[in-house]
Parts: sequence; C-alpha cells; structure tokens
Amino acid sequence: MDKKRVAVLVSVLLSMAGLISAQTPAPKPPSAMTYVPVGINGPKGAVMGLKKENFVLLEDGIEQTVTTFYEPNSRIDIDIILALRALQKGRTDQNSVKIREAIENFRHQGNSQNKYTIEEMPFGANGLPDGISRHVSRLADSSIAIRKALVVITDGFEASAGEPVKALQEYVKKFDVPIYIFFAVDASGGPGGPSDDILEVVRGERIYLSAGAGYEDLTRMTGGSMVQSEIDTQLRAMMEEFGRNLKNQYVLGFRSTNDARDDKWRKLEVKVKAPEAVEGVAAKDMKTKVRDRYFVAKVK
Repeated sequence: MDKKRVAVLVSVLLSMAGLISAQTPAPKPPSAMTYVPVGINGPKGAVMGLKKENFVLLEDGIEQTVTTFYEPNSRIDIDIILALRALQKGRTDQNSVKIREAIENFRHQGNSQNKYTIEEMPFGANGLPDGISRHVSRLADSSIAIRKALVVITDGFEASAGEPVKALQEYVKKFDVPIYIFFAVDASGGPGGPSDDILEVVRGERIYLSAGAGYEDLTRMTGGSMVQSEIDTQLRAMMEEFGRNLKNQYVLGFRSTNDARDDKWRKLEVKVKAPEAVEGVAAKDMKTKVRDRYFVAKVK
C-alpha cells in the first residue's frame, strides 16, 4: 500500500472516530459527597448507640444510600469569631473573663483532635459580614476535616447590614459550613449591652435587631442556629451545651441520585429505624435534629 493510500485511510479512520465521539455523550462525573450531621435525642438526652443501618436519609422525598457513617465525637474544624465591644485584648473586666471562660469550656467539650481558629475583631461587629465570608472560605478551602463549623459571638450588628447580609446569604449557601451565632448581651447595660440601633432585643425565640433577623436566616440556611444569651449568667452554660451537642452528632455521607448541578435547594429528611430499643429508647421516642435543606451549586 503506497503512502498516499495510507494517508487517505488514516484520515477516514480519524473522521469516523470523531463522529463516534461526537455521538457518544461523555460520562457524567460522579456527584459530590454530601455530609449531613444529625443529632438524636431521647427523653433523657442524646442517644449514642445507633449504627448506619438505623438511619433512613431522604433527599426531596427519595431515599439515598448512606455510604459513609461517622459515630458521635468525630473531629470538627471550628473557626470562632469574637465580635464584641465588651471584649478587648488585655482586659480583665468581668465580661472579658466570662467570654474567655465560655470559649475554653466550649473547647473542652469537643474531640481532642478538633482544630480551632479564633479571631478577635477589634471593633465589635463592624466588618462582621466580611469576617464571616472570610472564615467560611477559609474552612471550605483549607480544612481537610469532614466536619466544619463557624461560631460567632457578637453583641451587636451593623446598622447597614441589610444588603450585606443578603449578599452574604447568597455566598455562604454554596458551602457546607454551618454557622452558629450567639448574640451575647450585658444585662447590666454596660459595655456590650444593647446598643441604640437595636429595635427590639428578643420576642419569643426570634431575635429582632437591625439586620438581626437576616443573620438568623443566614444561620438556618447553613444548618446552624442563632440564640441570645447574657454574658454574665448564661453564655458559659449555653456554650458548654452547644459543645456537647456538636460532639454527640452522627454524620451521614451520601452521593445524591440526582447528579444535576443546578443552583437549587434540596430538601433533607432523616428518619430512625430501630426494631429494638437503643440504650433503652424506642425509635418512636427519638427526636431527630437535622438541617432541612442544602444547596447544590453549579460547577463553574
């Protein structure tokens, strides 16, 4: 076969290969692993003896296969932002001491392998939206732990925080980092007490401040929470309980059967199935605490 005929044959084969490639869709990449922390409580507190087979996880009503399972006391990387006018470096006043004690007691509740990064913002809540976005980005980009969390302790919010909080919500919903905010006030009215821009400190369980409701929505959409506490009488105990709750969470990992990356929320639901009582608690008496949705961002 002469060189000219060989060249023609190679050209035809390459054309056919290109046609086949164009007609055959490329395989879809596997969906990313999603991790869901779950707290299980009975009448007397946390239920600790559950196994992977005791959980049923639903996404948009469709059961998912739990492929990864972590029992309570798994490692968490936690960033802590202290945005309080009541706290300044080098101060030993009562509020500063109480705040630092609350942080240390919180840390002592967790796994000894937990990693903590603490930032003290020098001017209270000024710049809080930027601080939250920085720490969420840092945890998402740098932490190798399965579990991550951002804890914010503040005694106020920026008066102009309405629009920044909306932008912050759009940003953080794309990351798997729950945000927990403790609104810590000095009931005596001293430094760290309610400021003039607070419209109403609390009504029932919901905190109403200038932009406070926006921050509460921010925590909820990430799977976290927002609560109020008095620095002197409540903060330490509430932080201790919070630390225990984080430690006692199970973690369920799954790859969604819906592999679309469509910038949409997906509903989550977790049920417990246990034919026999676990630690003396029947399944019907177990209460499940889990985030109700998560966001699936487009791949850029």
